[in-house]
Amino acid sequence: MLICVTVLILNVWAISADDELSVNINILEELRKIKTMETKIKSMEIELAKMMMKSMEIELEKMKTIETKMKSMEIELEKMKTMETKMKSMEIEMERLRTENKERVKVAFSATLSALENGYKFIGPYANATSLVYENALTNIGNAYDTNTGIFTAPVKGVYYFNFVLFNHHVMSTGLRMLKNGHHVVTATDNPPGQDTEDTASNAVCLLLEEGDRINLQLVETRRVYTDGNRRNTFSGHLLFTM
Repeated sequence: MLICVTVLILNVWAISADDELSVNINILEELRKIKTMETKIKSMEIELAKMMMKSMEIELEKMKTIETKMKSMEIELEKMKTMETKMKSMEIEMERLRTENKERVKVAFSATLSALENGYKFIGPYANATSLVYENALTNIGNAYDTNTGIFTAPVKGVYYFNFVLFNHHVMSTGLRMLKNGHHVVTATDNPPGQDTEDTASNAVCLLLEEGDRINLQLVETRRVYTDGNRRNTFSGHLLFTM
């Protein structure tokens, strides 16, 4: 009886040992699977990290490119602002010049010795030099020339150009002087004509005048001047520029 019980117990132990060994083997297999999965997961994590780093590098490069473009755009915008400022300055300067041109004194005149349409007349000779009045103003911008006195009065300080033409149609000599404030400046003369019986003399000058300076023409003493409807005796002048 005792032997039977002993055998039974041994059988039970053997079965328990086999079961325990089988369980241990299953656990080890599962552990190996877990480690394998951990290794794969780590590999995947590393690969994912690499992909994320690569993606971040690409995005960073894109951002750098965008930043570079933004800087270029800022530079171009600054250039445009500079150009806009220059254009505004030019517009202001152009407007100033337009205003200045509108306000600039304009002076020009041209007159003939007489307004005769038909006929003729002689002026002189006189024992003393005599001022001539060019009574027929063809142009008188600025009204600086006086057709009543034959005197041009400078409205502003500046450089003026004057010209006069003298026609001779007689056996007597002729001649004119230009005076500035009563002082001789230049002269044009002509002796009696030859075979053609007609001669012309002229002179021109640029003068720096102060405001209020007076210019007029004077017939030389003992000389005579001829005028008719052809209006060949003229006195002209204009302002070149102010000073």
